[in-house]
Amino acid sequence: MKTQRKPIVQESSQAPMVLVPHREGHKVKRIMETVLAFLIIASIFAGAGYWMGIRHHLQAITESQELSEQLQELQSKHVELREMAAVDRHGSVLEKSATEHVRQDNVLLQNKVAELQEAVSFYKGIMAPLRNDKGLRIEKLSVQRTADSSRYRYKVVLTQVANNSSYVSGSLHIRVLGTSKGKQKTLSLEVLSESANKGGAKFKFRYFQDLSGELILPDDFVPDQVEVVAQSRGKKAMRLERLFGWKIEEVASDVGQR
Repeated sequence: MKTQRKPIVQESSQAPMVLVPHREGHKVKRIMETVLAFLIIASIFAGAGYWMGIRHHLQAITESQELSEQLQELQSKHVELREMAAVDRHGSVLEKSATEHVRQDNVLLQNKVAELQEAVSFYKGIMAPLRNDKGLRIEKLSVQRTADSSRYRYKVVLTQVANNSSYVSGSLHIRVLGTSKGKQKTLSLEVLSESANKGGAKFKFRYFQDLSGELILPDDFVPDQVEVVAQSRGKKAMRLERLFGWKIEEVASDVGQR
């Protein structure tokens, strides 16, 4: 009887295949984590900018209080010196010199306190406005004389009130209204300035920005008013117009830089 041979089965050298289910949720989770990290970083930068503005505001308040105390001390000293001068009408030259020195210091401190109070009001108006006119605002216009009688230096202050989480950008246009040879006449900044652009002065800021330059008035032109127009861009684009009287400031008063 013949013995039956068992069939020889050769093992395959290929590794066994395992089916792994495709997880769409894992990919979505990674995307959400990335977006969340980006939002956290953006919030940190926004918070840092806000607290920098608050820090400048508090520093201005502290300096204003210190100068007010110094002013009170100098005023008291000034009163004492005046009383001494009244008792002795023929006071010495030294006393007169000291009184004048105190008076000059008093004037300087009063001017400094006024500037700091203006700065405090400026920052309060940006961070916590009393009115509901949030967004872009034409805050101030100042015009100063130069050595040339026909040349003037101007500065426009733009602010973004209580909505400074993002930048606002656009263009600024200025026109000077007045009379020439008895007739009403309006001159644009492009005509009056050597460096002005036809598209207006560009601005882009979060809290506030100063836009300045020089303008030259014709000899026969008498200015009366200045019209300032700010046009912003974007989804919440808006156009602001404000009319200022022509007023020359002898001393500049800067409220700060962004």
